[in-house]
Amino acid sequence: MLCLGIVAATCPGQALADAWVQDDGKTLLILSASHSDSGVAFDDAHRRTRFPDDGKSQLNQLNLYVEHGITPDLSFIGNFYADRVGYRNDAGYGSRTTSGLGDQEVGLRYRLDPGGGQGQWVGAAQFLLSIPAYDRDDEPAIGLGDYGAELRYSVGRGYRLGQHDAYLDMGLAARLRGADAADEMRLDIATGVALTPRWVLLSELNVIQGLGNGRGWNPSNLIASNNYDLTKLRVSMLHTLPGGTQLQLGVQQVVAGRNTGGGSAVFAAAWWRF
Repeated sequence: MLCLGIVAATCPGQALADAWVQDDGKTLLILSASHSDSGVAFDDAHRRTRFPDDGKSQLNQLNLYVEHGITPDLSFIGNFYADRVGYRNDAGYGSRTTSGLGDQEVGLRYRLDPGGGQGQWVGAAQFLLSIPAYDRDDEPAIGLGDYGAELRYSVGRGYRLGQHDAYLDMGLAARLRGADAADEMRLDIATGVALTPRWVLLSELNVIQGLGNGRGWNPSNLIASNNYDLTKLRVSMLHTLPGGTQLQLGVQQVVAGRNTGGGSAVFAAAWWRF
């Protein structure tokens, strides 16, 4: 499966607050588009290198994220992807692309505040099911090729940074993968600072640690391993328009990894709440 790790390395997502649930009957929609094109990779020893034979990976992605409050304590979560994945090099592989739906995620988030909700921190437990919506024999591959399940717990709180309102969200998750892909532990830390009433600075750290139980390895191809690690940083600005729609523009950079792409990405998104 050629591009294992490329989609994970270049998929931006959004800087969200997983420790909070949506109000009963309220919905958040985020539609985002992202682009990445890079020849940078990380090998099996975590060394930054380049794809063999001047290879380059590319990802163009559309992502629709949905949160809907079912009750005051329970929210539905949906994360839907459409991808165009490409890989090219100067050897016999040439240039190939695959387009289609990616790994679609659906789940539930339940309010579970630490300390019984008596302090400043809030919390939530979340379960996600990852469903492949593509042909697992595609080359290059769009996703990891099988079903997955994730259990996450997040905590968060609002705070003041000088004269500015801000929030902090921290989450730890275990993701079980089907087929040959390795299971994962995930750590996500996100923060937002309201610079003005209409401008918010968002930043996020995402860490994926593979558990080493993936099967299959092709030593001639850096991205053919089913075991990979990934650390990436994301920074963006979120602007609220007079009508309430929010526009987001940001960049992402992979800063460390193993058996994965190492490039950067740019992304733009629109947020709606109703």
